[in-house]
Amino acid sequence: MHFELLTLTGARFQGQIAEVSLRTATGEIGVLPHHEPLTTLVAAGPVTVRPMNGGQPELFAVFGGLLEINADNTARLLADEAEHADDLVESEIQTAIAMARELKAKAKDKHALQRAEELIDRHEVRLEVAHLKRRHRSR
Repeated sequence: MHFELLTLTGARFQGQIAEVSLRTATGEIGVLPHHEPLTTLVAAGPVTVRPMNGGQPELFAVFGGLLEINADNTARLLADEAEHADDLVESEIQTAIAMARELKAKAKDKHALQRAEELIDRHEVRLEVAHLKRRHRSR
């Protein structure tokens, strides 16, 4: 199956894959070649792309988007944002989470509280992907 992960800043992945796993608004989904056509909202979370040759999976932190699976054995994820796991530094993410929690504790209004919670959620997804990367590499 041909898969593309596209963001506003360009393509993050393009190529033939054996499977892609991700979170949708209704739960986890695994997409294999010749999947039924489908269009669904993608929730923030890890995206795991398994290559055809059985090599190491590619991991991404994705922050929402739209998945389109076509009858011609192609799938396209149009993501708001996507970060490759190799670009994530666990210690930096933990520092960012601590700072976001401080912002939440100091929030004076609903808007500041919501923004702090969004930052926490975003960095927790990034941390989850960093942990998945470490687990995949240790195998």
